[in-house]
Amino acid sequence: VAMFNIEMIGKPSKFGANTAFITGYDKSDFGSILQKNLGGTAFKFHPDPYPEQDLFYRSDNATLAKLGVPAHTISTDEIDIDKLYHTVKDEFSSLNVNNITATIRAIALSSRSIVAGADVPTRIPKLEE
Repeated sequence: VAMFNIEMIGKPSKFGANTAFITGYDKSDFGSILQKNLGGTAFKFHPDPYPEQDLFYRSDNATLAKLGVPAHTISTDEIDIDKLYHTVKDEFSSLNVNNITATIRAIALSSRSIVAGADVPTRIPKLEE
């Protein structure tokens, strides 16, 4: 069991074209499995560059992650400089459709071994509150 949360992929990543970041990258081997499955492609997943934002426990994956499920968010938005981030002005016209398409294709390709059951991401340590 794993959870893929896809959020804010309409703008290029701070790492450049054909990249995205994964929240909680160090909490399970989910990210490394996805990256392994992208071998031979130009796409690369990176650890979350905004640890101070605590996105791992603020995004929709948090409820399952707190229970130990390998649940991660994949995103590309440069939240530190995106002036439209979570505002009413963040309209379709501000999105990069090519970035969305490339990211979705990378997720589809990289997730195959998890979906098929060939790879099972390690569980996340349960959050003690």
